[in-house]
Amino acid sequence: MKRIPMAICLTALLCTATTVRAQWVTFDPSNLAQSIVNTTRNVIQTTTTAENMVKNFQETVKIY
Repeated sequence: MKRIPMAICLTALLCTATTVRAQWVTFDPSNLAQSIVNTTRNVIQTTTTAENMVKNFQETVKIY
């Protein structure tokens, strides 16, 4: 009967006595390269859209 409280105390002590360690930083070069490519494509698409909007606005100004 005395073993059960002793086991509970030992288990509680072991659970609180462990140290917490951070994980290693993971680095994925292929994911980074793909992200750069996607960002470049988005910038090009946004620039093209902005240029088209400016051209359309200039045509509208000519009409009115």
